[in-house]
Amino acid sequence: MGCARVLGISAFFHDSSAALIVEGKLVAAAAEERFTRLKHDSNFPTRAIAFCLEQGDLSAHELDAVVFYEEPHTKFTRVLVSILASFPHSAGAFVGAAKGWLKKYLWTLNAISRELDIDPRKVRMIPHHLSHAAQSFAPSPFERAAILTLDAVGEWVCTAISVGDRSSPVPLRTCETQSYPHSLGLLYAAFTGFLGFRPNDAEASTMALAAFGTPRFRDELQSVISLDEEGRYAIDPYMFDFLQPDLRVLTPQFRKMFGEPRPFGQPWPFDAMADADQEVSAEDQKYADIAASLQEATEDALLKLARRAQRLTGARKLCLAGGVALNACAVGRIIRESGFEDVFVPPDPGDGGAAIGAAWVEHARLCGRADSVAISPYLGLADPTEPGADFVGQLDLSEWVPGVAGASGMPVRIETHSYKDMHQLAERVAEDLLAGRIVGWCQGRFELGPRALGARSILADPSDLGTAHRLSREVKRRQSFRPYALSVREEDASRLFEDARPDSYPARWMLMVEPVRKDVLPLVRAGVHRDGTTRPQICTRDDNPGFHALLNAIARKRGLGALLNTSLNEPGYPIAATGQEALLIFARTSMDTIAINNIVIRKV
Repeated sequence: MGCARVLGISAFFHDSSAALIVEGKLVAAAAEERFTRLKHDSNFPTRAIAFCLEQGDLSAHELDAVVFYEEPHTKFTRVLVSILASFPHSAGAFVGAAKGWLKKYLWTLNAISRELDIDPRKVRMIPHHLSHAAQSFAPSPFERAAILTLDAVGEWVCTAISVGDRSSPVPLRTCETQSYPHSLGLLYAAFTGFLGFRPNDAEASTMALAAFGTPRFRDELQSVISLDEEGRYAIDPYMFDFLQPDLRVLTPQFRKMFGEPRPFGQPWPFDAMADADQEVSAEDQKYADIAASLQEATEDALLKLARRAQRLTGARKLCLAGGVALNACAVGRIIRESGFEDVFVPPDPGDGGAAIGAAWVEHARLCGRADSVAISPYLGLADPTEPGADFVGQLDLSEWVPGVAGASGMPVRIETHSYKDMHQLAERVAEDLLAGRIVGWCQGRFELGPRALGARSILADPSDLGTAHRLSREVKRRQSFRPYALSVREEDASRLFEDARPDSYPARWMLMVEPVRKDVLPLVRAGVHRDGTTRPQICTRDDNPGFHALLNAIARKRGLGALLNTSLNEPGYPIAATGQEALLIFARTSMDTIAINNIVIRKV
């Protein structure tokens, strides 16, 4: 049993969010972007806080504590020290940093007190990597575990090895840290910008591109990041100027070694769904080879850090958190090769999910116990549309003209059906999917974090490459080198994967990659990457009964309960939160069918 009501807040840098723990239960958690529709919204999470308090049936005055996920004054010290160390070269960075910090960031405690109208003595700040450690250990099923947290940078720390022990008077204890500027997160972000992607938003694109290259630049990477056999690493400070924005982070020494950055947004010639080698220019292949070298170096570093964490803590279980923990290929290697018996990664291991960790640390302190907090990805807003409501009539659907390349440009007709039974709805949607239609799926509370897990998803038949290409071209509008993920019901996991782990949380939440068995490849080809792997969601009935019912319907008709699954959003926008937002995506794209609660809407 719990004993306190604690709100956690992440804000002001990216992915602002809020989380509420009440009497030992994680009641709600959500990112501000889902309510404002501003992707990676960094503003104070006013709407996310209001949602969490509403879910807990609380007012701000009834909270026992509010906890911010880092210590702004310590972080400001790091910024100032770093800037002054390279002055006067950093004079421009000093002016920009001073404006932001003196205007807003240093007054975070007062801002929280003012926004919530609460006594400032209820507001607490905790170290950033302590929030990360807690967000992974708190909901894990482990009594004792090593904890490895890696991100760009918190106050000073970029990497931390900690140990979590629920029976200890100090349930979280830091064993070792690596400080700025030696950061795997900043390193990966800098290369992401170099490859022509948007840093802090498209690191997954860098990981996807790596599958098309060979790591022939490993010698160069070894001069950028030195890594010893004990897992200690260092970043060459002459390769990057992390105080500079955008591509100015890349120094002349970096450009001399790797060449000039690729132009932002330039199309790639690679196709994740093509079986044969593709004709590409030497320049494009060079960038893919650099991505492959970076990915291999990153995986090697994380694997050695995990083994170091095992030696330092003596633990047999591992928790991972921080933005770098979203590197699914690296997580897969850690699970297979690190020697840990079990590995836990929370649904949102980045800064958004750190609000949960911040709340748990204070809850454990107030209660004197470090109990596990049960977590589910489905902690967001449930669509407010009541079952059977005719909300479709809010728009004149007869005038819809999908506005994307490849669409007919002609108004569409629609038909709607309501279903009282989820199994009947699932049968109808399964028929559409197997007929080659692209289907939106908006059911229940939306997911925490960046992965669509059958609450706000766009779905397709994974055996139909034509439909998958149309999904990329006319709905998601993304380049074809990026692979899609596979959702598979638990009962079929061993048939699909070489080393099925249906009870592994990373495999249930699309946080690792798994090799796909060659004998079933034709049935799921559109969800398998160039290297023969996929990023799975192994869905159990307990996880998501409605989505599991749909996978069951697919299994009855196809013999395998698996679907192509991607997030229900358009480029540049967050994943949809409400049915109305899902409906607008359906209207603006070439999606064929959408199921919102008990209503199925079809373009005919």
